[in-house]
Amino acid sequence: MAWDTDLLNDQKQAASHIGSHARLLAGPGTGKTLTLTRRIVHLINEQDVSPDEILVLSFTRAAIHELRERVNSELESQGKRLPRISTVHSFALRQLLKNSEIISTLPRPLRIADDWEERWIIQEDLKQRLNTRIKEIQGKFNLLSADWQTLVESFPDPRFLGAWHEHREIYGYTLRAELVYQLKRALERELDFKLESNFKYILVDEYQDLNCCDLAVIKALGDRSEVFCAGDDDQSIYGFRFAYPEGIRRFTEDYVPSTSLELEYCKRCDKKILDLGLFIANLDYERYPKPLKPMPGSDEGEVHLLCFRDQEQEAKGVAKLCRYLLDTQHYQPADILILIRIDSNKRFSSILCAALESQDLPVAVSADAGSPLDYDDSRILLSILRILVNPEDHLAWRTLLKLRRNNIGDETILGIYNLADSEGITFTAALGRIEDSPEILPRLGNKLADELKTIRQLLAQFECHEELEEHEGNESNEMMDKISQIAEVVIPDEGLRNEIFTYLTRVAEASNSSTIADLGTAISTSLEDKEQEVDKDKINIMTMHKAKGLTAKAVFIVAAEDEYIPLQLGEKEGDERRLFYVSLTRAEHHLYISYCQWRTSLQQRFSGRERGKQRRTLTRFLADAPIRPEDGQQYLGSLN
Repeated sequence: MAWDTDLLNDQKQAASHIGSHARLLAGPGTGKTLTLTRRIVHLINEQDVSPDEILVLSFTRAAIHELRERVNSELESQGKRLPRISTVHSFALRQLLKNSEIISTLPRPLRIADDWEERWIIQEDLKQRLNTRIKEIQGKFNLLSADWQTLVESFPDPRFLGAWHEHREIYGYTLRAELVYQLKRALERELDFKLESNFKYILVDEYQDLNCCDLAVIKALGDRSEVFCAGDDDQSIYGFRFAYPEGIRRFTEDYVPSTSLELEYCKRCDKKILDLGLFIANLDYERYPKPLKPMPGSDEGEVHLLCFRDQEQEAKGVAKLCRYLLDTQHYQPADILILIRIDSNKRFSSILCAALESQDLPVAVSADAGSPLDYDDSRILLSILRILVNPEDHLAWRTLLKLRRNNIGDETILGIYNLADSEGITFTAALGRIEDSPEILPRLGNKLADELKTIRQLLAQFECHEELEEHEGNESNEMMDKISQIAEVVIPDEGLRNEIFTYLTRVAEASNSSTIADLGTAISTSLEDKEQEVDKDKINIMTMHKAKGLTAKAVFIVAAEDEYIPLQLGEKEGDERRLFYVSLTRAEHHLYISYCQWRTSLQQRFSGRERGKQRRTLTRFLADAPIRPEDGQQYLGSLN
């Protein structure tokens, strides 16, 4: 297939641009990912650029997986290699690992704490050591992360820093939130810092999602490369990690010379859906103007704003509409997406599920689903895998001691920590000392030594880490076969075993991992809570944040009330408006927005910005919109 097959003229122009930095502004449904894919193919096939000279970066693992799959499908038949396609965090870690010998500011070997370890080991330990509440510790880490991401270094609490630095030295970890910041520092301070390749072309997807630190790293790389960024400031929704949409607006000022490119036609949304989306986008009077039109000949589409009496009537109405779409439009369940702003404790999805199931409709909820890695047995499996790769993985040993049924309590863990602190050694070194001389830990040493012996016997059942990693070029299925064998021993419950195996397989595929070490790194560096998984056989319910990047023939936005949309006011209101815009433009042909006059259930009543208030009002973003509210019950009656 030629690189420009089926491309529109503006897509072709963007994909073939050469000679300067470039910014591609691309609204929803305009084919941004297709254009990026074809640009990579054009560079390799038409410009004879080596894949080693191309770097492709994006924000989430899901976005990277899609890009990698698309590029591979284009290049594989030609026998061409893929360029480096990576999340920003994974790229940063890879470069830090390559230069670890010259970086003295981080514990070595570089080991990234994953989300569970950060919450249940690091934060819990610091809560105990500083004798405070967990929310205060989390607030301190949020402030620290903000410093890294905004490059405004103003952290005010040296006592917290001291405790954290001591803890990280004993456990030997680095936080995911600091990876990009540490790469920025290294690029600035280490004159002999070497990147893995001499990248001549850097492509950055979802540029509007990057924060100031991410942007600074791209700028440092761009001083020696040609940067091509793609994104849409109207779709910047990650304010919680200090995403800086001004970065894509200022691109042509920051990169000189540079060219501004645009994609004009939305191939996804029918006309009425796109018109409403653009109305929401234009509520930002400082919005960067850009053309966005429906494809010539596109259908009008359907948009309905439906008012219901209460949450019960709303849920039943949504279910009846889903049944109508399946029966009359011949949609499949997966063609329907139901979005909600928040769903803590499943306060919205539970009533929606009950209504959908009453209509015999298959439904899946991923709105606030936890990770399969959160189960104790899953953590034990992952810790064993980590130790097989690195026998001195301190966090993994700590996890095993914490979660195994061994009667090892907080007092014993504290004793190990204090020994490590007093002697200036690591956690696993302290374990070795106690194993050799249990009397070092009065009353508790013998029991701990017995438990360590039991764990080592368990580990001895599996191959050593050299054998696990020696065939580094093998396909990931060989790695997964080994993990399956270990899981058979470690996880007795077959259902959980299958769930965790499926999850790890998906991570391995998305991250292109072929070794257990790579898989552990992918788990630690991914932003899993901001990514989505959809069930391809069911109607999917999820939060609005998780829906970014998805599309469906019919989209429902439920609880479109001012108490939820916007959920945050002030500076964050712009993020909320953009989130609403992104949600609207997931729809291709049918868009249903519902709201209630009353939220009478306790769970829903005590949610949102004005907790406890039963009476509800339509979101301010639609108060003056060119769409007329309809009585939901009357509209349903008109369909019969």
